[in-house]
Amino acid sequence: MKQLYEDLWVSAPEFPTSDDEPQLIMHGFLLQHVRGNLLISRVEHPEDHQTIADQGGIIRHYLTHWHEASPATQRLQQRFNSALYCHARALGQVSHFAEADATFNAAEVHCGSFHVVPTPGHTPGSTSYLYASPYGKTYLFVGDTVTLSADRWVTILVEESNESDLRQTLEFYRALRPDVVLMGTTVGQLAWQEVDVRQWLALLDEAENNILDLRQPLLHLGSG
Repeated sequence: MKQLYEDLWVSAPEFPTSDDEPQLIMHGFLLQHVRGNLLISRVEHPEDHQTIADQGGIIRHYLTHWHEASPATQRLQQRFNSALYCHARALGQVSHFAEADATFNAAEVHCGSFHVVPTPGHTPGSTSYLYASPYGKTYLFVGDTVTLSADRWVTILVEESNESDLRQTLEFYRALRPDVVLMGTTVGQLAWQEVDVRQWLALLDEAENNILDLRQPLLHLGSG
């Protein structure tokens, strides 16, 4: 794991086996919270699991959508006795890998300051997490709802996506003011990006104008 900020780490890059998308990269994030460490998204590498242990373990693991569930999800749950959280509409798919301890279907505040915000569109259960760090930056964990693909900001439609919901989520994002955007999956890019208000609104414009429809044959995330 690499430390990004005083209270935030990013996992080593994971390259899922994919002949179609050899540059697909997945990451997870360890957030140090006063109530206990939180894990967001997907973390597969055993070395990262040891880093989590060295940092005091985790009390909760949050998925941004079911695509992040993996064999390591249950291993983390068992090793750290941590609670697994996901949106109620992701539960069925997540349960193929691990049993969730709790679900949500509306905006909530957890641990006093960790904002759980359903942002459907990419998947019905897609969720973002917003946290104002006491060290001065506001983090927004977006999963795959917006992401970087070959230097472009994009948003992605898959078989279960709803384009109308996705556009509403992008509009909702415009009211937020993150300092750092953190992505679970990118193509050939880092998993985080610092932004100011102008940059944030501009990247949302770019993503909305670059909707990659993976429901169409032969069209992939890294396509030009």
